[in-house]
Amino acid sequence: MGGSRWVEVAALADLPPGKVARAEVAGRVLALVNMDGVVHAVDAVCPHQGGPLEQGTLWQGKLQCPWHFFLFDLATGSNCYPANVYPDDMPQLREQLAPLRVFPVRIEDGRVLVQVEE
Repeated sequence: MGGSRWVEVAALADLPPGKVARAEVAGRVLALVNMDGVVHAVDAVCPHQGGPLEQGTLWQGKLQCPWHFFLFDLATGSNCYPANVYPDDMPQLREQLAPLRVFPVRIEDGRVLVQVEE
């Protein structure tokens, strides 16, 4: 049975508020985001069509994919747009709204650590 471990992915000094950066850990590419002083780590591949979220921008407190402007809540990974505009009677569209995987983050001695599975 696999456990988890904490892995250093960045120096906090290299991730100022408002910055989105790329990190590679345990075979995954992550987007690290400092949103108003709170650091988040999410999968860097947009579940819509594979856009590079580490190249995304922050918009109204959400991470925006650079390809089709899908918006994701960094705390939960849930899709905020276009989920809020897709009609309820078109479930085939909702299939595109898979959430991002969110990884636990902690800060120790100026280092950003992410919890990953072994």
